[in-house]
Amino acid sequence: MKINITKETILEGIQVISASVSSRTTLPVLHNFLIETQKDKIKLVRTDMEMATVHYIKAEVVEEGNITVPLKEFTEIIKNLPDGKEINLYTGEHNKFHIKSGKSKFWVIGIPKEEYPPIPEIEKTNSIEISPIALQTMIDKTAFSASTQETRYILNGLLWNNTEDKFEIVATDGGRLAIASHEPLAESGEFKIIIPTKILNEVVRFISLSKPEKDALIKVNVASNQVSFEMNETTFISRLIDGNFPNYKQVIPSKKNISFEVFTKELLASTRRASLCSGEFGSTVKFHMEDNKIIISSTSQNMEFTDELPIEYDKEAFDCAFNPQYIIDVLKNIGSEKVSFSFVNASQPVLIEPVKGAELKYVIMPVRI
Repeated sequence: MKINITKETILEGIQVISASVSSRTTLPVLHNFLIETQKDKIKLVRTDMEMATVHYIKAEVVEEGNITVPLKEFTEIIKNLPDGKEINLYTGEHNKFHIKSGKSKFWVIGIPKEEYPPIPEIEKTNSIEISPIALQTMIDKTAFSASTQETRYILNGLLWNNTEDKFEIVATDGGRLAIASHEPLAESGEFKIIIPTKILNEVVRFISLSKPEKDALIKVNVASNQVSFEMNETTFISRLIDGNFPNYKQVIPSKKNISFEVFTKELLASTRRASLCSGEFGSTVKFHMEDNKIIISSTSQNMEFTDELPIEYDKEAFDCAFNPQYIIDVLKNIGSEKVSFSFVNASQPVLIEPVKGAELKYVIMPVRI
């Protein structure tokens, strides 16, 4: 294999595939990425057996071929080569992969393609098309509520629920719930799938890097146990999570006996200050509402904090308490100038929604005072 390519082009390709593998892998070949020629392009592939990234970039292909190369070492070499000069990549004997730019020469030991896990081909009979910007927004507004505990595998993904009325992306870790709604994906019919948070975060990262046009679309292909995301020259592939997602609709408060509105930035700043008073068993922020004000407070063995913000509230005094990080995560992601808090009572979950704008719902379980 012989390839001529620019530094900027190969670095762009490496950036796309660089985060798709866990550093905890025990298989040496999974620390490598596959580089393979295809006419006037090269195909870059990286996988960790659960998800994979496939990305094509243009290059001058002098001689066809393929090999897998250690990503970390290759990346550091390319970054330190001189700018503005062509890079020559070619394979030699004993799986040596040569990197040459001007008078600078390196070689690293690669591993044959045959030892690299094959990337599955996803059927494209069940496909969804959606704006990448809309998808990025929905994932950004919900993914932080997904569980990161490996023992809660079902909750390590986001539910995609498409009905006749709307398309929803849902995340929960058991203590909080986030729902982002979008107009229904009409041509796709009704479906429910659970997609791992890991690949969705990669898709969001790629969308941010590629800065798509307003009318661009990302194609999502769903097979029996796998999903892929296609945009331009890049494809992300992952297994789906098999199992039953919790019945999230029954958690959403159906009544709003007590409610108030507050400016998002002000409550966010106050809750962040309250979180500094972290007790031995974790911090709690308390809200006390009466006489058109909310008093935010927190205490620990060595610290105490109180603050006060104006709100429209003229009902009887009401107290509730929450994990402050749950409140902070919602307020910093909701993207609304004002938010509304709605309660049935102090012991049942609170519903937090933007006063104007996006179709978002957040539900947080309270902490017993």
